[in-house]
Amino acid sequence: MAADARIAGGTRLAGVIGWPVAHSRSPQMHNAAYAALGMDWAYVAMPVEPGRLEAALRGIAALGFAGVNVTIPHKQGVAALCDELSPEARRAGSVNTVLVQPDGRLRGETTDGGGMLDAIGELPAGGALVIGAGGSARAAVVALAGTGLVLAARAAGVRAVDGLDVLVGQGARAFALITGRDAPLGVMRKAVRG
Repeated sequence: MAADARIAGGTRLAGVIGWPVAHSRSPQMHNAAYAALGMDWAYVAMPVEPGRLEAALRGIAALGFAGVNVTIPHKQGVAALCDELSPEARRAGSVNTVLVQPDGRLRGETTDGGGMLDAIGELPAGGALVIGAGGSARAAVVALAGTGLVLAARAAGVRAVDGLDVLVGQGARAFALITGRDAPLGVMRKAVRG
C-alpha cells in the first residue's frame, strides 16, 4: 500500500493464511496492486495453526473478508472445509483461494495450476516434471493433464520458471477472483522481485 494509505471502515480485506506465513511475499504483491489501481483494499498475512484452521476459515466470513489465499500446510485441509469447490479444486484436492460468497458460504478455488501455466507461457516440447507432493504440485499435475497440454509439451522444447513467476501467475488469478478486477501484472512482478 502507498505510504499515505489509511485502513478505514470501508476498506475491503483479503489475505493469506498459512503456518508459517511470515515469509510470504503475497502481501507486498497484492498491496502494490491495490495501490496501483487506487483500490481501498488491504491484504494481510495471517498465521493459522493447523488445529485452528476451521475456526479461522469461518472467521474470515464473519469479519467481512472478500477472500483469502491459502499456503502451506493448509491447501488440502481447506479443500475439505469449503462449502463448495470449483471443478479444478475438486480434481486437485487442493484449494489456494477461498472466496467469501454474499451469504457467507466459502467457495474453494485453485489458481496454482493455471498460474504455473501462465508463468511457463507457451509449452515447450518434452514431458513435464513436477517436483513436490503438496497442494501446488497436485494442482500443477491437474493443469498439465487437461486440454491436450501434455501432448503440446511433447511437441515443444523444455523450459523452466522459478517459484516467484508462479506466485505472480497464481496471485494474479486470485486477485481477479477476489476483487473482480484484472491484476496489474507488471506491478505485481516488480513487488515480488523488489
